[in-house]
Amino acid sequence: MLRRLPRFLWPVCCAVLIAGFVAQVARFYHPVYGFTSLLQFDSTNESTMLPEARNRPVFINHRKGGYDGLYYAQLACRPLLRDPALVPAMDGNLVYRARRMLVSWTAWVLALGDPIRAIDVYTLINPLCWLGLAGLLFTLFPPRSAHDVLAWGGLLFSAGVLASVRLALTDLPALLLITGAVVAVHRGRLRGALGLLAAASLTRETSLLAAPVLAGGGTWRANLRRVAILVAPLALWMLYIRIVVGSGNQGWGALDWPGAMFVEKWRVSLAHLRQTDFALLNWTTFLALLGLSVQAAWLLARPQGSNLWWRLGVGYAGLLLLLGWGVWEGNPGAAARVLLPLNLAFNLLVPRTRAGLALLILGNLTVPAGLLQFTTLPNDGVELAAARAGSTTVLVQTLSGWAEVERDAHNFWAWSSGDAVLAVRTRPAGASLTLNFHLRSLVPCAVFIRQGGHELLHGTLGPAWRTVSLACTDGELQFHTDTPPVMEGPQAGARSLAFCIERVTLSGLQSTPGTNTAPSAR
Repeated sequence: MLRRLPRFLWPVCCAVLIAGFVAQVARFYHPVYGFTSLLQFDSTNESTMLPEARNRPVFINHRKGGYDGLYYAQLACRPLLRDPALVPAMDGNLVYRARRMLVSWTAWVLALGDPIRAIDVYTLINPLCWLGLAGLLFTLFPPRSAHDVLAWGGLLFSAGVLASVRLALTDLPALLLITGAVVAVHRGRLRGALGLLAAASLTRETSLLAAPVLAGGGTWRANLRRVAILVAPLALWMLYIRIVVGSGNQGWGALDWPGAMFVEKWRVSLAHLRQTDFALLNWTTFLALLGLSVQAAWLLARPQGSNLWWRLGVGYAGLLLLLGWGVWEGNPGAAARVLLPLNLAFNLLVPRTRAGLALLILGNLTVPAGLLQFTTLPNDGVELAAARAGSTTVLVQTLSGWAEVERDAHNFWAWSSGDAVLAVRTRPAGASLTLNFHLRSLVPCAVFIRQGGHELLHGTLGPAWRTVSLACTDGELQFHTDTPPVMEGPQAGARSLAFCIERVTLSGLQSTPGTNTAPSAR
């Protein structure tokens, strides 16, 4: 039935998917923090991050642990690695992280050497690489059938690709360079392919596993010369790191005995399927593992030494068996990112038959895990609203007395247990604005709102929402009620609640001279 659909529908499907990706990336934009929520800074990094990250300021996620994107973004601020502040900022692993410098260099160059602007540029490199890969893959999978669209979309929306975008990592840029290199070899442009693979090795060192695509032409001396040229840039850069930074962790802990951790990942994933907590996360992780296993099994079971794409994928199929637990652990784990060239090779080698279409679907079961991660927006648990007017920014955050901020697709809200404090933080300090919000309580109660000793509101609340508009400045708003809170319900773990604030918006933002201090995350 799919084959009978009009051919023009397949390009339309691809266009819709591209538009959906762009729209989802846009949802990560924040008027104060820009796209820095993609960097996954967390509270443990606040005390050690570079001044540029603090002055920018960047989004601090208080609910999840940090991830490598925050380190690569800071390397874009100090690409020569000579600042001693980089050592604590890199969590003590500067040598290991500095090997993958090409994306950080690119951000620094595009930012014209401005370290603060380099952070913003870095956050957008992965989305731009996604669009570049989407266009390049059209040369390999022209959208003429269901097979083409599934192979194209299966890679672009895989757990590995979307994790690289969501966490601002180096895997997707490396995949783009590798794909370009193999396409160049296919077209007989070996010099261009050699340059692209050398660049990919400076993006992620595992890109060297794609070197076999350069073999097969010329004498053994020519092939040896190509390998030397391919390895030279990374080797010289690592020598520079050794001279400037010194020795450090080389990352060998990412490998283990063949098959040991792969089998352990299967054991853990199957055990987690029996748990009722986090069922969706566990099932998408299981599907991702199944997809990766199908990819590797297909390539290893059908050797095609003369096939360019098989030569690309077979090294990564072998790497799958050598990966250590640090790469497999988690939901779904980093393996889906590390093995992206395997995913590309698999999608190109699957036969264009009905059975091949079923095999293609099985091999791309990493997609649900990717979508789950990519569509989950960050929530620091304290922010109710944010706005920007020109160079003036404002954040509205809960302080004491409030439960964690909750959200849905269109709204933020928070319940108080009685007296509570709301913070209005502007940059520059001293801006005035109008704060608009809704209030309600479970039972009738009187609420007082004060700022700086001045009473801004004295009113009665009930179960119906009451609209409030307050003219205020940056600082703290004190909410007070004499009515004791009530339990939200009879169930175990029910909260003691007084009143709720929701739909906080800002208007009339006017800046006044003040110190240019960054809004704090708490």
